[in-house]
Amino acid sequence: MTWDYARALGLTTSWDAQAGLGIIKRERAEELMQTLKPEGGILSGETAMLPDFPVQVKGKQIDNTAEPYPLLLFRNITYFPMTWRFTHDEFGWNTSWDSVNGFRIDTAGSTEDAPPAAASDNFNLNNGGQLAVSGDWIYYNPNNNYFGPNYLYKMKLDGGGKTKLTDDNAGSIHVVGDWIYYTVTDKERNLHQGIYKVRTDGTGRTLISDTPAARIIVDGDWIYYADQVLSSPPQNTVAFYKTLGIKKIKTDGTGETTLFQGTASEPLQDSITGSIHVLKDWIYFVQAGDAEHPAALSKIRKDGTQLTPLATGHFSNFVIAGGWIYYGDDNELFKMSLEGSPGIPLRKFDKPVNFNTLNYHDGWIYYVKGMFGIMGSADIEKIRIDGGELTPVLRGVRAVSLYFAGGQLYFAGAFDGNAPLYEASGADKAKSLQED
Repeated sequence: MTWDYARALGLTTSWDAQAGLGIIKRERAEELMQTLKPEGGILSGETAMLPDFPVQVKGKQIDNTAEPYPLLLFRNITYFPMTWRFTHDEFGWNTSWDSVNGFRIDTAGSTEDAPPAAASDNFNLNNGGQLAVSGDWIYYNPNNNYFGPNYLYKMKLDGGGKTKLTDDNAGSIHVVGDWIYYTVTDKERNLHQGIYKVRTDGTGRTLISDTPAARIIVDGDWIYYADQVLSSPPQNTVAFYKTLGIKKIKTDGTGETTLFQGTASEPLQDSITGSIHVLKDWIYFVQAGDAEHPAALSKIRKDGTQLTPLATGHFSNFVIAGGWIYYGDDNELFKMSLEGSPGIPLRKFDKPVNFNTLNYHDGWIYYVKGMFGIMGSADIEKIRIDGGELTPVLRGVRAVSLYFAGGQLYFAGAFDGNAPLYEASGADKAKSLQED
């Protein structure tokens, strides 16, 4: 019954020396935030004890000596047994267990102060945002071809109602209310054409800004994005976009503001990678490394203050799920708390993993492992969030990004600059969504 766990489980705790521990029900549960300390997992031979203070649940005194499974005290934290009496009768939770999904607790109340951007939006956007989901509809770019044609489509989760909305090569697709926000790229001319919006019925297409944004995410009245500039290439080389920092702009195109400006000195060195993750008051991102400095996973407040480095290493992408940051470094998957606790190793892989494809769904981390060379082969795999149960999902595919909509896995393939979208339909099957 820590503060974080109690609030996430829809409870409020109180304490004083006379009354002891009191627990009452809240109308709503808050989002689970796990605060970790470096010594938190160290076992020192200490013994849990019966609490020597009163405990009340919803105003009723608990007779701990009469409980068949008593409450315990360990390191000044009170632990309740996950019995039917407490989980169901007193706290009103729904609990379940199976050998695949483990132990699960669902609270009755809805999440209080939930972030405006759903977690699934962040996951799909961090993979490039070629597909987004809102309600019963999927909004997607089926082609993403180098020479076109390209479109923005929508269809129902069951595959019906396919409708072309625009002729844009859309990325970073984010649906908020009745509007679809997205970036547009002309791949043939290597030109980023700006941030657009269009209504979900295909009307009202509007240029918000012609800024060459790499990734966008909409949060309230603001669009947060990775700012880019076209590089000045050395002689006989092709110009490409360099990511400078993070900016925000209002959804009506006003109020453009720089939040973070990188300091990389190399002419073609990115200051940050393209992936950003907005969670409550914070923006999480990776400052790219160079020959002298490792990459830095950092966070900054949405007003541009309190830049906080969390970790350094050889990584470029991450996902945030259940209060943990999952990231890859040196072909090994790690997790750490949102406060930047020491990285916890989860799994070392035997083949190269493209950690830019990290996605999360229903207790699993998904990724692409393998090589894309002429003789190479890559697979989509998943592992549990504790690093266990490595499971093949789809074999022998050239996937460069992974997406989820309504529990269904989709991926963008890669060949000669094209990245058409596919629906994963079996262990070795995929259905193309590409339009003529």
